Amino acid sequence: MNSPITGKPMKLVREADTLTFRKETFNIVYHYYLCEDSGERFTDGRLDTLNTVQATNQYREKYGIPFPEEIRQIREQYGVSAAKMSEILGLGANTYRLYEAGEMPTVANGRLILSVREPEEFIRQVAASSHFLDEREVNKFIAKAQSLIDQRNDVLYDLELSQIMLREDPPNSYNGYRRLSLSRIAQTIAYFEQHIGNLYKTKLNKLLFYTDFLAYKAHGYSITGLQYRAIPYGPVPAEYGRLYLRLQDDGKVLVDERNGKDDQYLEVYYPNMSFDGHEFTEGELHILEFVARVFRGRSTGEIVHLSHEEPAWKDNHGDRQLIDYQRYAFGVGERIGLLD
Repeated sequence: MNSPITGKPMKLVREADTLTFRKETFNIVYHYYLCEDSGERFTDGRLDTLNTVQATNQYREKYGIPFPEEIRQIREQYGVSAAKMSEILGLGANTYRLYEAGEMPTVANGRLILSVREPEEFIRQVAASSHFLDEREVNKFIAKAQSLIDQRNDVLYDLELSQIMLREDPPNSYNGYRRLSLSRIAQTIAYFEQHIGNLYKTKLNKLLFYTDFLAYKAHGYSITGLQYRAIPYGPVPAEYGRLYLRLQDDGKVLVDERNGKDDQYLEVYYPNMSFDGHEFTEGELHILEFVARVFRGRSTGEIVHLSHEEPAWKDNHGDRQLIDYQRYAFGVGERIGLLD
């Protein structure tokens, strides 16, 4: 961004600060452009959003208020329109649509919305709304919710027999304020297989780390919802062994076993699908393209070395700690002189 005073390019500055939201103060990393000649500070719409979202993320986490993506997914699982969901929950006509677009619900409304994630509670809400829903709608919505209950019971049975359980926490600063999404992870792998190739496990772990932390750095949210842990070989998904087994078990990812140097056993992952990109925003697609461009042609050893220069790894690997996005994402890439 050029200075409106001098016309010269300005320096992007990040510094610890606080921001007040709904009469509560939250610690954030404040972003602004500095006109070095005049000493004046400026922001644009992107930086204003990034500054604000850090506080609103913490507010949602503190009070258990679902995020816009969750609010949309809760409605879509029942095949209900936003207007109809507002009626069922007793909200204003356009309220649910506004919440999906990013408006912050009250604590009470947020918890109400989150409660109907469970089909049993949704059925209760529909039954309580039967005085203004016609019989056909009531039967349709209850049947859909019941089908989800049946599917859930079938999945739980299958999980006990075969599938791998993964920890799925609510959005917080250790998963980049996004619920874990196996489909987004699989699509990310599909993208990197298409644009980089030879996705050895160690390399893939680092590509996922840089993708998620750079996305948070740019937008205030991760892409996949993965948590990351600092181990001797660098930052990796916290449950990467279980993760890749689960992706294989679900038929999303395949693995090719190879022998490396000195008969070292290596695993190469590739997707069992084509990349289509429909789950990603334009900004997230830009992050994927950027990571692929930066790391294309670099060996696994090079990427591991670069990741060892990250404070996110240096500060946490001694105790194999989880890595906090809010604390470390805004500095990713800066010390290694590789990323903007």
